Amino acid sequence: MVEVSCLCAAWCDTCNEYRAGFLALAAKFPAAKFRWIDIEDEADEVGELEVENFPTIRVTRGGDVLFHGTLLPMHSHLERLLEELIARPEK
Repeated sequence: MVEVSCLCAAWCDTCNEYRAGFLALAAKFPAAKFRWIDIEDEADEVGELEVENFPTIRVTRGGDVLFHGTLLPMHSHLERLLEELIARPEK
C-alpha cells in the first residue's frame, strides 16, 4: 500500500491552507493511505526525517521511499506525482 504523508506544522499558514485539499486527494486515491503529520506534535515519529520547508511530502510503499521532498503548495502537483508513483509497479 502506498502511504502519502504531509509533514507540516500547526503554526504554518501555508500548511493550514494546504491541509483540506491534501486530505481531499484521499478520495481520488482510495488505494493510498493519507496522513497529516505535525512535525512538532509527532516529533518522535518524524525522527531524523529532513524537513527543509513546508509542505514536505513523503510517499512510501512498504519500506521503499518513492518520494520525499518539498512541493509547491498546489494540489495539482501532488496529484500528478501520485498518479505517476502509484502507477509504478512494485519492486
